[in-house]
Order: sequence, then C-alpha cells, then structure tokens
Amino acid sequence: MAVVEENFPRGSKTKDDKRERHANEKKRKVESLFKNSAIKKVNKRRLNQKKKHTKLKKEKQELQSLTTKEKKVIEKEKIMLESIEPFTFKMLAEGMQVLSRVQEVRELDVLLSLPGRIQAVVPITNISAPYSKLIDMLAQDEDVEAKGLKEILTAGDLFPCSIKEVTNDGSFKVTASLNPVDVNSDIPSTALCKGMKMTAAVQSVEDHGYVMDVGILNVRSFLTKVPDLDLAVGQIVSVCVTGCQIDGHVATLTLSTVESVKFKQNVELNLSTLIPATKLHVTVNKVLPQGLTVTFGNMVGYIHKDHLVNINDSVSAYEKSANYTAIVLYTLPLVNAVYLSLKSSLVKPDLNVNEKDTIALGQFFEATITESTSAGLFVQLNKKAKGFVPLRHLSDNQDIFEDTRALFPVKSRKRCRVLYHASLDDIYICTMKKSLITQKALRYEDFIVGEILEGKIDSVSPAGVSVHLGVNLKGFIPKLHWADDPRLKKPELRFRVGEPITCRVLKVMIDRKTIHLTCKKSMLDEKVVAYSCTSQLETNLALKGTVALIEKGGVLVSFFDGLTGYIPGNRLLKNGITDIHHYFYMGKVIDCKVESINESGKVILTLAGSGLTKPKSLPEKPILNLGTIVECKVERVYDAVEGNSSGLEVSIPSLETTGIIPVEHLSDFPKAASHLLDCYRPGQVIKEAVVYMSSKLQTVLTLKPNIMNFIKGNGYPKSVDDVAMGSTLPCVATLHRPFGVFAQLLCPPNKFDVLFPPGKMSPNLYSYMENGTMHMTLEGEVIRIEKEEKKIFLSALNACVPENAARVLEAYLKVEEKIKVHLRESSDEGLKNLASLKLGDVVVGKLLTEFDSSADLEFELPHGINGIVPAYHHAKKDFKKNDLIVGSVMYVDPIMKKVYVTTREDVIHCITGTAKFDPRGKKQRGKIILNMDYFSLVSITDGNAKDVAFTSNIRSINETSVPLPPPFEVGAVVYVAINFDTELGRIATYYTTPKRWIILDLSRIKRTSSSSDGSPNKKKLKKDAVSIEAKSTKGKNKKTQQEQLSDLNDTVDSEKSAVLKVNNKKTKTKAKKNENKKKQEAQEQDVSHKKESVSNGKRSTPEDKETAHPEGEKALSPSKKRRVEPPTPRKSKKINHLELPRLSITSTFKWDDDMTTLPLSTSQIADSSDSEDDDAEKEKAVVKDRRERAREKLEEAKVNEAKLSQIEEELNNPERAPVTTDDFDRMVLASPNSSILWVQYMAFHLENAEIEKARTVAQRALKIMSFREEQEKFNVWIAWLNLEHMYGTTEGYESTLQEAIRYNEPFKIYRQMALNFEQSGKFDDAESLYTTMLKKYKQNKSVWINACLFYVRNSKLDTARGVFQRALSILDKKEHIDLISRFAQLEMKFGQVGRGKTLFDTLMMSYPKRTDLWLVYIDTLTKVDDIESARQVLERCITLQLPAKKMKTIFQKFLEFETHHGDEEKQDYVRKKALDYVESKTEAVDE
Repeated sequence: MAVVEENFPRGSKTKDDKRERHANEKKRKVESLFKNSAIKKVNKRRLNQKKKHTKLKKEKQELQSLTTKEKKVIEKEKIMLESIEPFTFKMLAEGMQVLSRVQEVRELDVLLSLPGRIQAVVPITNISAPYSKLIDMLAQDEDVEAKGLKEILTAGDLFPCSIKEVTNDGSFKVTASLNPVDVNSDIPSTALCKGMKMTAAVQSVEDHGYVMDVGILNVRSFLTKVPDLDLAVGQIVSVCVTGCQIDGHVATLTLSTVESVKFKQNVELNLSTLIPATKLHVTVNKVLPQGLTVTFGNMVGYIHKDHLVNINDSVSAYEKSANYTAIVLYTLPLVNAVYLSLKSSLVKPDLNVNEKDTIALGQFFEATITESTSAGLFVQLNKKAKGFVPLRHLSDNQDIFEDTRALFPVKSRKRCRVLYHASLDDIYICTMKKSLITQKALRYEDFIVGEILEGKIDSVSPAGVSVHLGVNLKGFIPKLHWADDPRLKKPELRFRVGEPITCRVLKVMIDRKTIHLTCKKSMLDEKVVAYSCTSQLETNLALKGTVALIEKGGVLVSFFDGLTGYIPGNRLLKNGITDIHHYFYMGKVIDCKVESINESGKVILTLAGSGLTKPKSLPEKPILNLGTIVECKVERVYDAVEGNSSGLEVSIPSLETTGIIPVEHLSDFPKAASHLLDCYRPGQVIKEAVVYMSSKLQTVLTLKPNIMNFIKGNGYPKSVDDVAMGSTLPCVATLHRPFGVFAQLLCPPNKFDVLFPPGKMSPNLYSYMENGTMHMTLEGEVIRIEKEEKKIFLSALNACVPENAARVLEAYLKVEEKIKVHLRESSDEGLKNLASLKLGDVVVGKLLTEFDSSADLEFELPHGINGIVPAYHHAKKDFKKNDLIVGSVMYVDPIMKKVYVTTREDVIHCITGTAKFDPRGKKQRGKIILNMDYFSLVSITDGNAKDVAFTSNIRSINETSVPLPPPFEVGAVVYVAINFDTELGRIATYYTTPKRWIILDLSRIKRTSSSSDGSPNKKKLKKDAVSIEAKSTKGKNKKTQQEQLSDLNDTVDSEKSAVLKVNNKKTKTKAKKNENKKKQEAQEQDVSHKKESVSNGKRSTPEDKETAHPEGEKALSPSKKRRVEPPTPRKSKKINHLELPRLSITSTFKWDDDMTTLPLSTSQIADSSDSEDDDAEKEKAVVKDRRERAREKLEEAKVNEAKLSQIEEELNNPERAPVTTDDFDRMVLASPNSSILWVQYMAFHLENAEIEKARTVAQRALKIMSFREEQEKFNVWIAWLNLEHMYGTTEGYESTLQEAIRYNEPFKIYRQMALNFEQSGKFDDAESLYTTMLKKYKQNKSVWINACLFYVRNSKLDTARGVFQRALSILDKKEHIDLISRFAQLEMKFGQVGRGKTLFDTLMMSYPKRTDLWLVYIDTLTKVDDIESARQVLERCITLQLPAKKMKTIFQKFLEFETHHGDEEKQDYVRKKALDYVESKTEAVDE
C-alpha cells in the first residue's frame, strides 16, 4: 500500500522523526565507545528480533482493519504469487500503475503496449498537465506554440502509465494516462530519495534548463540542459533523482536523464519507491515452472517465464543465486508483491531498437504450436520470433473454443498471419481466422491511393455511403463521389444496404481510421492515373478531376489524396464560358490539363477539349414519358433489407433500359402486395406496366390496376386548368403531414401533387397512414382548385356507388386468384391442396382446440392446412379435441393460408345447389353466412334460386386499407342485387344502403361541415341523407327525364288557363274581387317560378332535378340552386292580365322584357276604356299595393335585424370556436396576452398548410404580448420552435432557438424542447439537448435526473447508469440523497429491481432516520409488485430506534400495507407490534 504523508499544519516535525534522530545519535555514541564485535552481534540479534516482532504486529493490525472483500483479494493474489500467473485483463484496475511502451503515436491519442499483450489508449488530454494547458489556450485562440504528439513522443519509449478506465462490453478497452500527476500521485514527498526513477513533464523552458512537473504536491524539480537534449513544454521525460533536499513540507529535486541502477541488494525499499520502469539488481531465489522468484534489498520479486532475458529462453536455464538486472513492470500493493522483467529489450532498449521490424505486419507463416493455454496458443514463427494467437482468433467458428487442445495439438503446424506486434512483451499477435487470412488488407496503412476495391454497403446517409471493406475496416463515399452526377434525389434506391459495390481509393486517413472512396464510373477506369502530389505533375499533363467548389472567380477541382487545382475565371472566359453555374455543378467530372505550378505548390488548370463541350442534354438513361404503357421482363426479385423496400427489378427491351417496380405498386390492395411479389420469377414477362416515374438514374413502373385503367381511359386532364370540379381521380399517397396527406396524380405527360385535407378523409384512414404506410392507392373527388398556385384539393369521402363497390371487390378476387395460381405451382403439397380447394368441396380434419359454442373452432386438414369452423357453423354441440370434422368449404383465404368450413346442413345444401337462374339486377333475398374484411358471403334462398354471392363490404378503393366492419352479423337476412357474374363467382351489392353506413356517412358529413363552417346545417344533413338513400336505389320507381319534362309542361299549361279564366271574370263587389286577386297572385307566383326555371334552360324543378340525376353525379351547385329559388313578391307584381296575350308571340320571346314597352291591341284598348268605377278601384288597389310593399319592407328589415342580432350573439358567445382568420383576429384583440389563442391561431394556419402565416402569427404574438407575461410568451416561443423544427429548415430552427434563448431563461427552453422532442419520438434531437444541458448546467440536480429518466425511458440503461455515476462525481454530496433515491426508483421501475434495491439499501444504511426515504422505498417496491420485499423493509423499519412521531407514521404505513396486500392475521400482527412498542415506551417513562 502507498505511504501516506501525515499532515502537520503548523510546520512542526513529528515525534517519530525526533525519536529516530535521537536513536541514531545514541547508536553512533555506542559504536564509538565500544569496539567489541561480540557486543555488536548481540545488539544486532536483538534488533532483528524486535523488527520481526513489530512487523508481524503491523501486519496483524492491517489485516484486522481490512474489509472482507480486501481479504479475499489478498488471498487470491497470494495464490497467484505461488504459481506466478501472467498479467491478464482481469488484473487491471483503475488507478493501477503499469509499465508501458509507446506503440503508435497518432494525432489525437497514443497507443500503448502493456504487459500481457494488452493495448491501451492515451487521449491527448492525458499526456501531461502543461500540455493540457497548452491545448486549452489553443482552443481559446491564444497565440502559443505547441508541438504535436508525434514531435514529443516516439514509438518505443518506455513510461509508467496509470490506468484510468477499463471497459468490457464485448471488446476490451483500456484508457490510460501518462500524466505525472496520475502516475506519481501516490508518492509522498517524504518518500523521495536519491536514485529514484520517475516521469516528469516540462513545465517551462529556462536559460539553463527546464522546470519540471513531477505531479507531487509541494515538490519543485529542475532538469539541467544537456547539449543534445531539446525538450518542449508539455513533453514527458523519464528522469532519475540525482539530488533531493526536503525542507519541511517542501522538497526540491535535481533531475537527470542519465539512467543508472542505484537500488542494490542491501538498500531498504518499499512500494512507494518502486514505481514501474525502475531498474534493480536482483538475485534468483527460486526457479519455478512458471518463472522465477528473486530478491532485491528487503523485498521479493516475481518474474514470469514470458519476461526472461531472451524470448526463447527456458526457465530451467536459470540457476539459483544468479544476479541479473531487472525492471519493474507493476506492483500489487495489497500483497506487497513486485513483478519484474529481465527482457533485454526493456532493460537495455537501445540494443534492440530495430528487432521489432524484422517481421512485416500481415506476413504469413506456417507456425509451430509450442504451448496451449486458456487464453490462446503460443507459436514459433521462426528461430528468433515468437507469436501468440488469442482464443478469439483461432477460427471464425466459435464452437471450437471448447476443445482447443484437441484441435490444435502442441508441435503441430498451422497457417497464421501476423496482425500486430506487442512491443512490450516482444511477441507478435497472430490470427488463424480464414476471413482475416484471405482478407487483402488488415490495416488502413495497407491501402494504396488509386486502388480499386470491392466492398459492401454498410449504411446510407445524406452525407454519403459507408462501405464495409473487411474486419475492422471501413470506407466512406462522400456525397460528391457517389455517382458521375451526384444530384440524386433518392440515393437509397441506388445504394442498398448489404449489396456489393466497386469503388476506388481517393484518400487514406490513417489517424482517423478511415479512407475516402469514389464510385464514379469515369473515375473507376484504370486508365485514369491517380496523381496524389504536385511532384508527379508537369505542364500540359491531362487530368480528370471532380468539381469541389464553384466560386465567382473560378472552379476548384479535386483529385486523389487531397491534391487540388484551380481553374481561374479568366481561363473559363477564354473558352467562352460566361455562366459558371450553368456549365458546372458540384461533383461534376471534368477533363482538364495543368497550365502551371507555383512555387507554393498551387496548381493552375485549364479545361481540356472535352471540357469545352456544353452540358449534354441527354441523360445517362433515357427519360421515358410518364404514363407510357410498356412491356417489361423481370430480371430480379429483391427482398427488403434493413428498412429498404422490396420489389422487382425489370428490363424494358423496347427502350433498352431497366427499371424497378416497388412492392407497393404491384396492387391496389396493400395487404396483398407482399404476397404478389412471390408470384414473380426472373424471366417472367409482364405485358403491361405504366411508367410512373422516370429520371436519369432510375425508372419506376407501376402495375396498379386503378392507375392503369385511368391511363387507358384517356380521360385524364392534361393540366391543372383541365381539372373539373367534382371529378373523381385516382392517385398514389406519398407523404403524411398534420395538415393532410399529399398524393401524386399521374396525368401523362405530367404528374401533379394533390392534397387530401384531414377533414376530407375518414379518421381511421388518416390515422392509419400516419404510421408511415405510403404508396397507397386513393380515389378523390375534386373539391377545390387554386389554379394560380397549381394546388388541387381532393376529398376521399366517396359516396356509396354499388357498381364501383362491385368492381373493387372483383379486382380483389382476381388478386386472390393470381396468388392461388402461384400456390398451385408450389413444391409444398399443403399449399397446392389449399389452392385447389373450391366452394362446396368436402374436407375432413382433426379438431385442435377445445369446443366452445361461442368461439371459432380450429382444425387441421391433411398436409398441415389450417381450417376454421366459425361459431355460427357448428352443426352439433359435442365436439371434442382431436375429433374428426367433416364439412364443406365456404371460402379459401390464400393470403392467410386458411380454409373456412361449415358443418351446417342448410348451408351445405345451399352452397352445393345447382339451381340456375339469371338474377342480375333483381332483388334477391339471402342470408349472411360468412363475414370477411372486404366482403360477406351471402347464400341466396329466394324461391327456387340457390346460390352464393360475394357481397361487397368496401364501397371504394379508399376503404381497402382500413376496411369497415361488416354492416350485418352472420345469420342476418339481407336483400342483395347481383351486379355481374364472373368466373370467380357472383358479385353482389346490398339492395338498400345498410343503416350502419348511413349513420357513418352522416357522422362524416357532420364532422366535415363542423370543421369547415363551425356548426352543422340541419337541413343540409337531412338533404344529404335523402340523397344517399336516393342514390343507393338506382332504377327503383323513377321517371325518365322525358316523362318529367312532359309532366312539367302539362302543369304549366293548366295553371296558365286557370289564370285566364280568373282574369276574364267581371267581379262586381270589392270583397269578391280582392279575394280573387289574392288567389291570382298566389297562382301567378307559381307560374313565374316555373317560367323562370324554364327560361334559364332548366326544364325540371329542383326536386325533380335531384331525383333525376343518375348515380355518381353530384348535386346542384350553390350557384345553380340560387337560380331556382322563388322570386321576391316585387317581381311577381309584373305579371298581370295584360301579359296574357303575349303567350301567342313566338318571335323575339323573352320573359324578362318589360311588359309596358309592348304595343297594345285594339281589344286591349277597348278593355282599358271601362267605367270610372274600375279606375277608382285600380287606384285603391295601387294604394293598397304600396302599403303592402311598405309592410314587406318593414318585415324584411326586421328579418335582417334579427339575422344581425343572431350573428352578434354568436360572435359574443365565449364558447363559440373560431373558424376564420377574422375570428382569430377578433379573439386575440380581445385577449392579447393569452398564449392559448395565439397557439390555436398558429395551428389554424398549419392546418391549411400556411406555414409562413403561422410563423408571422408567432412573431406578431411576441411583439404584442406584455413583457410581464413571461410564461405566456414562453409558451409561444415553444410553439414557434416546434413549428420550425417540424416544418422549417435546420438554419431557421437554429436561429429561432438562439433567439428564444436570448429572450428567455435558456434552461427552461432546453428542458421544454427536450421533452417535446421525446414525446414526438425524435430521440436524437432530445439526446443532443440533454447533452448540452449536462455541459452547461452540470451543478443542477434536476438536469441529471431528467437525463437519467430520458435514457431509462428509451431503453438505454447503461447510458443512464453512466450519467448517474457522472452526476455523483460532479454534484455536491448534499444532492446525492435525492439523486440516489430517484435513480433507484428508475432502476426498479424500468431496469433491474435488484440494482434498485441495492441502491436503496446502501442509502438507508447511511441515513436510517429518514422516514421519508423509507416510505419511498416501500412505495416503490409495492409498485413493482415485490410485496414480500416491501414487507421485509417494513419489518426493518419497526425495529429502528426513532422518535414516537415517526414510528407512528411507520406503523400506520405498515397497517395500511397489510390492509391492501395482506390478511387479517398480518394486520393483527402489526397491531400487536405497535402495542408492544407503546408499552415499551411507557415502561421506559415509568422507570
């Protein structure tokens, strides 16, 4: 164990030092007075006995002070000492000092070789304290000079290192430190002495030497300059102490780089002075089979047989009492043991500098196995070199590890390959794996720039493609180099994970452990020379390079290994290139030649002849016209690999190109698409396929029947202007967003993007597509067109059209038949038989389940076919398991591989009947016998007719993804109409629309109207319901259009004659005349209504129009409805008896002409010259008409006023939801500080896909809201950030985040955004925010707790535990209690219950009086259903010596616990314990 220096604050020396000085003086006096040798011997003997006695006493005291765990470690290490075990990975521990040798120096770290063939990595921050300070100054852009690691360290240097971290997560990783602060931290200043060897770092450079940092407090050291020694600040050096002066607590050391062996046998040593790299003179004490035991001074050391003088030495060659020079490898302080090495490469490293380079890495050997151990095999490579094959490198097959000695016997010869050299042990690590032996390169240094390689695609990202090149070897193809034209829209279609790829080495970056590759076809040509430095170039040399940067002043071209050249803009102007961006793009391959090379190495280029040509208009592949129907041939069927889609790779012979058919484009039915993929084989010819997408790199075809029929019908619009309102269009879904679903409408030769708003889709379909199911076929009715912005809005809420429903069902049955044909060709007998079964076939099977009258029965047919007998089709009630079931086939499901069977006699009689009839279009009575997703099987039993029909349960293609539940239960009597008869069976639809569908449609209409208008229109709902029923009963009790027109004409003529009769009568009394006049006015209103509708070209009334429309047509538009509304009373006054003769006029006939402008006939003049009484009556009538008009105006004003008041009431209603922009403006004006209103306003714009307006609303809100409303403004900031993250760009989000941080408390912004990201499933974004918070707010306890909770909730327990450990090391101790309690709860809830219990137990041992922690512990155990452990904890609690108030709380908790989780006996037990406690306290008080 390390010597610990005592602390004396006032600077006085210890009593032990005084006693020791006094004893030495006394000893010198005695020796000077007495010269008798006998007396000296007696004194020495007594002194040795005292020393042994005190030593044994100290050992006993130390053993008593050790814990049980430390005692076990000591026992294990003592056993290990007896056998001299080699150094292994398990012996490593944090804080351990080990000798190391620098194996490789890289830019940012150093690779060390440790004993036992272990490697460790030293980060650049663990070199030395002065060097870390220099790095910090460089990071802050200070002007300092700092050398790189390769300048201050050299491969082969020996240094002691301190182990910082040891991880074993499948691959052993060791992190070490060379910093003298870590290596020398256990050495007290009092233990420093002359002759010690240690490491020191240069702190500063002075005139005569270097001020050194040895990492020990209160120790100053100085190294004198040597002519050949030139050190830099931060550099570490192995030094020897040549002078040591200790004054109180301060020690001053004089150092030297000259190595010497100062410690000899007679010097008294301890572990503090024996740091690794110390050299000693040792004497062999014992020779053991595994090594040697040696003595030096008063200590014993151990040398393993792997660390003898030479690599091939045997232990038997060493004799007892022989003297050697050894070097300390490592120490085991608990057992006071020192491990040494006699290797000449370590003791005298200068003699063997080049021995490690005798064998090249990657060289092959036929090696002889010399020894087999549990860690691996030792092999002899040649006479001088020895190798070691670790256990994991014996074979690619891990099953052989159990019997290695039998498979790899000693003295046998095996082929192996050198991987690397363990320089400290001077042994070569080899492999016998075939995968590594056959691999061309083992290290990144083995790759040559310009070399052509074969690899496998590992992953695809927007930055490039990662390529697997071998074991532990990876390459990267940057975005500019993944094609000759890297402007790929969908690189994942070109690069598929797991596929092989041919590429060429662009640049090798050994320090970063990666290489850059290119897969440009033009660069893969071997004729293209890989020039990598300017010395290889000469004037007028032709080169082929890649455009890496485009500027106004010119173009930067990159070549191999970082070589670049520049084409100035004036050179391009000479070649006639004025617009650089038109001729060049990033990643373009160009031919150029060297014009000149400057002294600084800058290469000036000019374009070669081929570079002068204009960009080709023709792409690499011919771009086909969209919508072209072609014949293609299947070349390959590829399955999904790591998230990539599956499909068909096809060739198009007529166009000499290739394409793909994604699996989603094989059918309109999503659940059948993957099964159709199995129906295709390479070489199969597809007669018709539609070109859906065509680009330079790829052509995508589709086989969707809906799209194919739409293209063949040639009824598609050619542009947005040709799209008609109300037309139904088929399209393919592409993208799901909160404001709707985007789809693509194929209209050759164009393709339009259309939008389905959420309110125009069924909720089930919209939520189903939210899960990422795209490429679905949709049908939509055009509801809005914005021609200026070229936006088309569709509705997926199709009305029920029976013919359409029947056609969709027929298409699905054809798909099933195609799958059955494929199954009949299968080699599986079970699938063959399944596909061969037909309706009515008799089958026999064995029941697999117990009988349940209310459940379906599963049974097994021959060849393993699964059969199902639905509950309705149980013929008897006494089925038992393993009984034989005999029945008839109702339906065969080729997708689910199941057969539905009936055992009912009435159903069997119906499905096997042979009655023939032609029921097409007639009403047929039937019964539902089977319900499936897309159809119901109906047995028709109407009269003598006996048949089965497939009745559609899907009304359009939009319902195939999320089918509606069947409208009728099995066994229900229904009426159907046979639409048509096919080879697959009769296709039918319901004769009347089921009530369930009517209710569903009404709810959809109500939802749509409420979302658009704010409140549903009852009249409109009623009218829509009537129209739905009317459309579903096509051809039933309807009149033809001609009949309706003739009826209308008859009605008009009869009403006209009635008017003539009324006007010809001469009334004598005023009452009679007024009464007749009222009748006349009422009839004239009806006539004018009819005439006006006829004059507008409408020969039918609105009611007749609505019923006369055939199915599929839309209702009258609002504008047309306004034309047929009844006219106002003022217009009806124009019709009087003077108009009647105009009925005979046929030329220039217009109803709207003014009647007073026509000339009067003689009869009319005679009639007008009646008596004066008639004139008086007319004047009175005119006066009355004026009064009536005034009354009507008054009533109209009242109606308008009532409407205005109603609108005002609605606007003033606080419960009314805003539905327009004006509504929101009015509400935010009334409540400008309400964040809820502003966020709703933003959401309103987002629903309409108006992102910029939503952003403007957020900015407006932050300007208007009061500065005192911090929380309300904070809510708006969070909403704005969410908007930018979801719909904006990365730059916009970052700028908004920085602005939000500037105006708000940064911690609240980070925390809220992290929670939002986590809730929305964006875990990477949330993790980055938590990482930022842990750096900025590391003293905030809640940050650590929230971070642990985040990682635990997302199943990253190991990361959460690491964060927890970091929190314990950073936070103050007063915060540890709550932190440990919270993390223990997380462990028990989401992780391992045992770990959580351990944390709680440890916490309660330290704080047993914290009843709140006890209660939390108990509640947590109860929540995880560990009732017994909770009861044990409660038992522990009631035994604590706590105040009575706290004990009362615990007893109440115990009783409550037993009430819920125990029984009466347990409750009585708790009451008894509580009573005993009270009695004991009472007795104590009495005493």
